[in-house]
Amino acid sequence: IYIALHALESGIVTAEDSLLPWNGMRYPYDAWNREQTLESAMTNSVNWYFQALDQQIGLESAHSFIREIGYGNQTAGSDISSYWLDSSLKISPVEQVELLRQLHEGALPVSPENAGAVQNVIRLSATERGTLYGKTGTESMDGKSTSGWFIGYIENESGTYYFATNIRQEDHATGTAATGLTFRILADLGIWAP
Repeated sequence: IYIALHALESGIVTAEDSLLPWNGMRYPYDAWNREQTLESAMTNSVNWYFQALDQQIGLESAHSFIREIGYGNQTAGSDISSYWLDSSLKISPVEQVELLRQLHEGALPVSPENAGAVQNVIRLSATERGTLYGKTGTESMDGKSTSGWFIGYIENESGTYYFATNIRQEDHATGTAATGLTFRILADLGIWAP
C-alpha cells in the first residue's frame, strides 16, 4: 500500500498510467509473469512490480517516506529491493490500523487524489451491505510461509471498521489464511459476511 502511495506521490506512476512491462523472468506465480498495472500488482501481490517502483524511488527517499508517515519501527535495511521483505521493517497490527485510518480519513501527508487512487486499488468488494477494502501479505523464510497479514477496512451504514490480522507460525502462515480468519471474526461480529 505504502510503496504504491509513495510511487504516486513521486510521480513515478499515476492512477491513469501505471503499466510496467514484465522483465521476462519466470516467477512462481503465473499472475506475476506478465506486464502489470498498480491494480493488478496490488491484487496479485506482485513483488517485482513494487521492487521496480522502489528502484526508481531510491533507498534514501523510501527511508524518508517511511519516517514521514510513521510506518511501524521506521527501520529499513540497506537493500532497496528487499527492505520491506527482509524483516527489518516491522509494524504491529495496531499501527497498521492507525495508518489505514489516516489513509481513509485523509490524514497522511499525501495528496487526496493519490490516497484515493490507492484506496481504489485495494477495494475488494462492494455489496448492499457495504464496501470492503483490504490487502494481504505473506512473509517467507527458507521457503516457508511464517507470517500472514490481512489488513483493511469496511464501510457500511454503521460506520467504518478497520482491521489488521497477523498470524505467525513455522509454516502455512499466509495472507490467505489471515483473510479466512478475519472473515470468520467479522462474520461473528455481524460486520461482514463474504
